[in-house]
Amino acid sequence: MLTQDFDTAWDTYLQSRDWFPPLPPPVTPCPVHGLAEVLDTEDIAVVVLDAYGVLHTGSETLPGAREAIDDIRRRGLSVCVLTNDVTHEPAGVAAGLRRRGLDIRADDVISGRDLLPDALAAVGGGAGWGVIAIHPRDITARFPSLSVVEDLAAGSPSDWDHIDGFVLVDCFHWTEADLAAFRALMRHRPRPLIIPNPDVACPYDGALTIEPGSLALAAARQHGVAVRFLGKPFPALYERVKARHGTVNPRRILMVGDSPHTDVLGARGAGLRCLLVKTGLLNDEPVGTRLAECGLWPDFIADAILLSTSKSCITSKSNVNNL
Repeated sequence: MLTQDFDTAWDTYLQSRDWFPPLPPPVTPCPVHGLAEVLDTEDIAVVVLDAYGVLHTGSETLPGAREAIDDIRRRGLSVCVLTNDVTHEPAGVAAGLRRRGLDIRADDVISGRDLLPDALAAVGGGAGWGVIAIHPRDITARFPSLSVVEDLAAGSPSDWDHIDGFVLVDCFHWTEADLAAFRALMRHRPRPLIIPNPDVACPYDGALTIEPGSLALAAARQHGVAVRFLGKPFPALYERVKARHGTVNPRRILMVGDSPHTDVLGARGAGLRCLLVKTGLLNDEPVGTRLAECGLWPDFIADAILLSTSKSCITSKSNVNNL
């Protein structure tokens, strides 16, 4: 597992403004004690949950996550998990969440992996392309035109000169040698990338991992690589959410996330409302300062997804640094 410090990850996000969707208009965030307060006071029909940083951080289920999902279902609201976890198909993501004690079903999950068929269709079905993943043969079984790219560190960049582009699914299994080999590959012969997971970093067991979005953005900046991002915060994934709930006004759909650059940017850009929780990317960070730096403002902010009692909204953005 490759990790990075917060400042490095945050700086990557800030420097990558041109590769992300436009900023939504600013709003004044309302601090709340948890999801239940929003559901008690707002007309919400669908709750969209991020996984990492909201429901769990790797090994541990976050406090209140199980109760929050149960409460959503008791209220008769629809629930959806919208995640950049693309190592497994959505059914596999749901199975992992159920192992953590969370009542999530296969058809509740939407991820950037859902968009892979369309992305590959745009490049001739993936003929001449390679896939880099922890479980690449799960993907080539579905998309047999793709070639498996593995053991990057064991060879030289020229070993892959026959590949026209790469689908980089995940890099959680990489070593520093793998990272160096990928960078050499991009430098040797820049080729397009399809990135189902645009995350720069992910909170995992007290650390921040290096994610495919970080590698793709570096390749784009340094070598002019063309990148097609499929997951949050890019619009196509949110269109999937809205299409699944086609009769629901987007303002009645609430995204609960931990990252301004993926959850807030994507949700509010799609016309959804957003609750930002502090249990993931921004854990131990001055949240108000970070939001001002990136210009991304959620509708609501809570310490966690915990169920609790109400609290008055702030009246000025100048007070957001106290959050």
